[in-house]
Amino acid sequence: MRTETLIFGPPGCGKTYTLINLIRDELANGTPPDRIGFVSFSKKSIEEARTRAGSELGLTGKDLPWFRTLHSIGHRWLGLNHEDIMSYNDFQNLGRDLGMVFDPNTAKVFEDGLVPLSNKEGNKYLEIIARSAMRCVTLEDEFNDRADYSLYWENLKHINRAYTAYKTNNMRHDYTDMVTKFVSQGTAPTLDVLIVDEAQDLTPLQWQQVSVLKQHAARVYYAGDDDQCIHRWNGVEVSHFMNACDVRRILDQSYRVPKEVFKLANQIVKRIHYRQDKQWRPMEREGAIHWHSNWFDVDIDKGSWTIMGRTNLIATKVANQLREDGHLFRMYDKLSFNEDLIYAMAIWQRLSDGESIGFEDAKYLYRQVPKQGPRAVVKRGSIKTFDAVDPQSVFTYEQLVRDHGLIAAKTADGRDVCNVSKDDRLYMSAIKRRGDFKPRITVSTIHRMKGGEDDNIMLLTESCYPAVNNPNQDDEHRVFYTGITRTKHNLHIVDSECKYRYVI
Repeated sequence: MRTETLIFGPPGCGKTYTLINLIRDELANGTPPDRIGFVSFSKKSIEEARTRAGSELGLTGKDLPWFRTLHSIGHRWLGLNHEDIMSYNDFQNLGRDLGMVFDPNTAKVFEDGLVPLSNKEGNKYLEIIARSAMRCVTLEDEFNDRADYSLYWENLKHINRAYTAYKTNNMRHDYTDMVTKFVSQGTAPTLDVLIVDEAQDLTPLQWQQVSVLKQHAARVYYAGDDDQCIHRWNGVEVSHFMNACDVRRILDQSYRVPKEVFKLANQIVKRIHYRQDKQWRPMEREGAIHWHSNWFDVDIDKGSWTIMGRTNLIATKVANQLREDGHLFRMYDKLSFNEDLIYAMAIWQRLSDGESIGFEDAKYLYRQVPKQGPRAVVKRGSIKTFDAVDPQSVFTYEQLVRDHGLIAAKTADGRDVCNVSKDDRLYMSAIKRRGDFKPRITVSTIHRMKGGEDDNIMLLTESCYPAVNNPNQDDEHRVFYTGITRTKHNLHIVDSECKYRYVI
C-alpha cells in the first residue's frame, strides 16, 4: 500500500536537510539507492540534492540514477539521445522555413521547465505553444489568456503546424514533449521512495508526470512551501500542491531568517488568502531592517550583498548603474566582466613577463584573441598547430612566435591583445579605481533568487503594471514574501516613489 506525505518547508527551515535525512533512514533500513527517486522541475534543486547525497551519504551519481529533473526523467525513460532534442540549429532551420526570427539562445524550453521570455516574435509564439502544453489547456485558450495584441491567431496556428511537422519529420523532441510522452506511455521506474522537491512550483503537466511516477512508488513525499509558489505565470496552481495528500508535516525552525525580518515576513504572508497556516520560529539573532527611498543611498562597499528586483528590467537597470560605478558583480551566475577575457589577459601578462605557459593555457589564449584583420594577434588557423604537440609541453613567448603563429609584440598591452572594447576598458579602469576585485555583489530577480540567501539583501519594491494590476494579489504577496526571507542578517528595503510598486 502506497503512503504519501506532504512536507511544508518555510524559508530556511532545512527542507533539503530533512529530505537527505529521510534518504539516510531509508538506506539504513536497506532501501537500495537506485530505488530512491528525487525529482524536481528545478535543475538547481537536483544538483543540490546530488551534492548533499555525495558529501553526507557518500553516494555518487551512478548510485542515484533517479535523482533527476522531471524532463530528464522523461529523457532517460524514453531512451532519447542528445541529438533527439531540438537544438540551436534546429530552431535556426525552423526560422528559415517560416521566414521568422527566433532568438536561438532562448528559443527552447530549458531543462528547469521555465519558458524563457524574449521579445523576438518567433519566441513569443513558441512560448504560447509550450505553455499551453504545460498548463494542459488548448492552444486557443492559452492564446486568449496571454492577451498579447501584437500576435495573431492564424500565425500561431501556422507556426504550431510547422513546428509539429518539423519535429515529426526530423525526429526531434522539445522538453515539453518529453513529459507529454512520458505521461501518455504510463510506465515509470519502480521505486521504494519518491521525493518530489519544490512541488509547489509544478505545472499541471508535471503533476500528471508525478501521478504516473507515484503509481510505481511505495512511499511518496511532496516537499515545498505554498507561500513561495511564485511561478503561476508559468501555469502553476498552488492548489495542486496543497491538495497532494492528507498527511502533513510542517518544519518549524528557520536556520536563516532573523527575528526582525521574521516579523515583517509574517505581516506579508498574512495577506495571502489561500494558504496552509504554519507556525515556525526564526533564528535567535535579531537582524535589522533598513528603509531607503533610493538604492544609491545604501553603502554596499563592504560585505556580501544581493540586490533583487521584481522584473528583469529592474535588475538590468541596477546592473547598469553598478557597472557605471565600477562595482564588480554577478548577475544570473555570470560575472559583470567577461571572465574569459580576464583569464586570457592574465595568461598574456605571464608571457610578457617572460614566464612559460602550459598547453591548455596557450590554446585558451589563442581561442580568445583576434585572428584576422588589423588587430590580429595570431595567424589564422594557428590553433591547429597545437594538434601535433605533446599536451605536457610548455611554451615561452618566443616559442609561440616561432612555431605557433603568434604575431603580437611581447610588450603589447593585454587589453589590446584580447581586443577589449572601449566600454570594457572604461569599466576596468573604474574597477581599478574602486580597488575591489572580488565580486561581493549579486544582482537578481526575486524569482531567480528563490532558494538562495545572503547576509545583506537589498529588495526593491518597484514593480510593473501587470503585477500591480493582477486581480490575484496573492501572487505578489508570495513574490515579496520570498524576497524578504532570503535575508540572513540585514534587509534593506528600497521603497521609491515609482508609479508601480509593491506596498510593504
